[in-house]
Amino acid sequence: MYNNDYSEANAEAWERDVFIRNVKSFNKAMGQSYHTELVDGLTEYNQTLIDQVNQVIQKYKGQGVNLMTLKADYLAERSIPDNISEESSENAFVIVISYLLMFLYVGSAIGHIPSMVHSKYSLGFAGIFVVISSLISAIGITFFMNIKLTMISAEVVPFLILAIGVDNIFLISRAERLVPEHITDMNYRVAFALKEIGPSIFVAAFCEALAFFIGMQTNIPALSSFCLVAGLSVITDFFFQITFFLPALVMD
Repeated sequence: MYNNDYSEANAEAWERDVFIRNVKSFNKAMGQSYHTELVDGLTEYNQTLIDQVNQVIQKYKGQGVNLMTLKADYLAERSIPDNISEESSENAFVIVISYLLMFLYVGSAIGHIPSMVHSKYSLGFAGIFVVISSLISAIGITFFMNIKLTMISAEVVPFLILAIGVDNIFLISRAERLVPEHITDMNYRVAFALKEIGPSIFVAAFCEALAFFIGMQTNIPALSSFCLVAGLSVITDFFFQITFFLPALVMD
């Protein structure tokens, strides 16, 4: 369906307004709460179908037949974006809390607590901002390439890139601390720090991205999309680390 620009809109409308609407109406008639909510443009149930199902139920109940209650489920192309939206809304709170806790941890770990001047929470915020920016950039590139976002990408990649990005923050910050104290010019301190840690960060990012891009060769579409988003996230994270986080470190 997604490969045909002319029929895609009509197919999605049919799946939403006819197929999925009837499934939800059937569950409603059966007295179920499973897949009965009206979402994504659905405004009413198929009352005709509900009445027909109720008539059949009452007919057999009148004959003393012990009926079995059923739940109807569905799987359609329309359900993929619906599930992405549903899963994203359910896990958004967990993702936000994870990033906030990581921000507090980074600011506390790379700074000097309880000093109000050297706590480095602003630097921790810059590092988390880099991670979020790299994730948004990677997803934006995939959308620009007209590649659909899968649930595994939306749920797993944010935590994956958070771990990788925070790791680089600690490596760069520690490398700067190990520079001799007699070097007071911050530009030189960052230069010496990158001389030590820069090649390691680059090689790690290159190998991680290469591994993900090789994983794109799989025939599983969801896994291929995940590998693409993850590989692009690693590359953009490395790029933002050296173009945004390092200036933030110098300013801090």
